[in-house]
Amino acid sequence: MMRLMTLLVLVGVLSLPAHAKKSGEVVQDTSSGSMSFAEIISWPFIHVIQPVFGMLVYPVAAPLHYAIDNGVADKAVDLITFGEKRNILIYPVFNLKPGSSTMIGLCYRHRNLFMQSDYVVFEGHYYANSDIDVKLRYSKQSLFGKKLYGAVNANLYMDRNNGFILPGTKESFNQADTTLNLGAQLGFPITESRNLNFSVGAELVYHKADFTDTKDSVLDDPKYPIENRGLYQNHFEIPFYVNLVFDNLDFPYAPSRGQRFSLRASYALTGEYGGIKHSDLVLAGLNRDGDLKDGGKNHDYVSVDAFYQIYFFIGRAEQYVLNAKQGRQTRKFYTDFSLNEVLRVWRPENLVETLFEHRVLAFQLRFQGVWEMEKGGAPHSAFPALNGRFPLRGYTDAWCAPFLLGFSAEYRWPVDRLVDGVVFNEYAMISDKVNDWSKDRLYNSWGFGVRVRKPDMFLFRLQFAFHSWHGISLVLTIAPEFR
Repeated sequence: MMRLMTLLVLVGVLSLPAHAKKSGEVVQDTSSGSMSFAEIISWPFIHVIQPVFGMLVYPVAAPLHYAIDNGVADKAVDLITFGEKRNILIYPVFNLKPGSSTMIGLCYRHRNLFMQSDYVVFEGHYYANSDIDVKLRYSKQSLFGKKLYGAVNANLYMDRNNGFILPGTKESFNQADTTLNLGAQLGFPITESRNLNFSVGAELVYHKADFTDTKDSVLDDPKYPIENRGLYQNHFEIPFYVNLVFDNLDFPYAPSRGQRFSLRASYALTGEYGGIKHSDLVLAGLNRDGDLKDGGKNHDYVSVDAFYQIYFFIGRAEQYVLNAKQGRQTRKFYTDFSLNEVLRVWRPENLVETLFEHRVLAFQLRFQGVWEMEKGGAPHSAFPALNGRFPLRGYTDAWCAPFLLGFSAEYRWPVDRLVDGVVFNEYAMISDKVNDWSKDRLYNSWGFGVRVRKPDMFLFRLQFAFHSWHGISLVLTIAPEFR
């Protein structure tokens, strides 16, 4: 109940319109020297809670209000857009997290580069520990003049701080790894509306792993034999997949109405593990006879990733996305945080408009699962992770398990033409079996923040996330909340 009340107060504070100052004040002056009942009730909020809360939110509120008042989001989009047809975007990317995950980079997007209806995306990242990753994707609509679309991609990840998590736990170990990923996809619409699409594809994933020079406990753990999991060994995987997608959202990155459903199933052929040389085992303090070789199990596996999203628009407006004029008008509605004004906004006669005018409710249900062709044989990289990207934003660490199930709910409102305010709450579970879910492995996170986007492109989001009352996670990333 306390968490719900906190979220409601945050909604009132973050969605506070500036014209509250111009309306009647919560505390009315009287000609007499006595205090009214309303003054007595509101005094602790105004003189105790408000200063403390204002001090806490000022580091976020001050730059956010400056950006809104000066139209920074609109100016930034104009600054990174190029070309006579404004079909080129070049902009920096970043991800601020503790440790080596901090990243800066550059993204280049070009529509109609070689021919009509093609799209090129190039993205490069440089991390705090000097790691790099590079991504290149080319897609084309109306292939051969038919209702076909295709895409090819090439990704390179060089991660000296890469790690793996033992399935069913949060216990993690480091494994320096270079991964090369090549892929191709071909799809077509099933319906004339193009809302329902089917695609097939394949990838070649090669893992070049460096053997650890320290004796991690997992090297000698009989419950997780590394010769069967591919740890610290080179190997390749070739997933073949089919994907069915239904999408009738009004806007891809600022949706307010519609649904999105995706079901992707893949079968991954996994090659023999490269093994570990005896000399490397000796350096790590392991006394084994000869080289470590593949354990001989079948390493193939089947994976499923499915999600369902639904969006509800609340209010009298025709659509959620604001035009330039509406953005300027909305921008004027926002001013400094003040619990005195919050009390006015939350008066019964204003409550409905505060909570339910020009708002969006967003929900997502997601499932991920892995079935091994031979128990204990799938590589460590096959298992999905429950982390901030699932999403479970309140946790900075992660779980790994064969099966994950999660539910997310978000409440959004427009702060500016390109900026949304967000309050969210989400739950997730992990399991070793697809038919054995327990509340003992149920986790929750909640929080609030902003997301910056165009209707057809996501720019970044800044959010504060919590798990229960036991910590805070700052999320500043270019990745959207949902897939």
